[in-house]
Amino acid sequence: MKNKNSIVQAAVVGLGWPGMQHLKGYTVDARTAVIAVCDLDADRGKEVAKEHNIPYVYSDHREMLENNEIDAVSVCLPNFLHAPIAIDALNAGKHVLCEKPPAKSAEEAKEMADTAEKNGKTLMYALVQRFGGSSQVLKQMVQDGELGDVYFGKAGYVRRRGIPIGKGGWFVDKDRSGGGALIDIGVHALDCVWWLMGSPKPVQVMGAAYSHFAHHVPKDVKYDVDDATFAHILFENGATVVLESTWALNLPGGNYIRIAGTKAGATLNPFTLYTEEDGKEVDKELQAPSIDSFDEEVKHFVESIVNGTDPISSGHQGVMLMQMLDGIYKSSEEGRSIKITDL
Repeated sequence: MKNKNSIVQAAVVGLGWPGMQHLKGYTVDARTAVIAVCDLDADRGKEVAKEHNIPYVYSDHREMLENNEIDAVSVCLPNFLHAPIAIDALNAGKHVLCEKPPAKSAEEAKEMADTAEKNGKTLMYALVQRFGGSSQVLKQMVQDGELGDVYFGKAGYVRRRGIPIGKGGWFVDKDRSGGGALIDIGVHALDCVWWLMGSPKPVQVMGAAYSHFAHHVPKDVKYDVDDATFAHILFENGATVVLESTWALNLPGGNYIRIAGTKAGATLNPFTLYTEEDGKEVDKELQAPSIDSFDEEVKHFVESIVNGTDPISSGHQGVMLMQMLDGIYKSSEEGRSIKITDL
């Protein structure tokens, strides 16, 4: 930014539910103004622009990127469009906030991170679970040493039934999505627990992916992705994570994050600290502020631009996150554990 008093002028590409959350986040931040929206559905773009008094409307992102008034772009599109459009935006001199997952693969994520570095622009991933009130409080507790050395995490994003199709069936088409339940919702659980544990470098993964619920998808829709994936991840510092992610499973659904350290452990739901006092086990209910995690996410992106600082969900972290996902899928395909260096 030219100076810290400048307004960050943003554009949102993709006006589905995630894009509207980004737009809302910019709208409530006094340091920003959304000046452009872009969607293949021209009528949708005009409707949103009119409702929010947005001056520029596009249906082609390349035309939008020629607008020199735009400082930052939110990429809120299907997975296969993350890398090409984010790279186009970064090369056009724009900062980028890209929806999860970072990309379809670690290779794509690395190209995105390298492009951001080459152009001196901020690349941040919209990993929204990091920005909830309880996540923020627990992260500070970990940093303050209240849990000791955190060496174990267990995370799950489990749906008993909930296979998304998406426009044109892109969610369940591996060529466009990169995968199924793991890359769609498992990425949220994995990223949050990994971040709480200090984002250690992953070194080895073991995974198993399953696809048993194609009968819940219309017969004319291509379905070649996982509807359940389970994994064990080992990190350079010796810590481990166990992960569950399903779109469909014959067990009750639910989302959970659990971490354990040498002094105490904690869960996000319920938000509880598990510790000892005078040799006795004690469970302490924790409190967290009620905040909109999507608004906080956009706020952090804007702060990174204004202050010239690295976001907590950076391009580099996106590469490591995708390395874990790639490794889990490769492990399942080959029936063996995978070293991250083998990818």
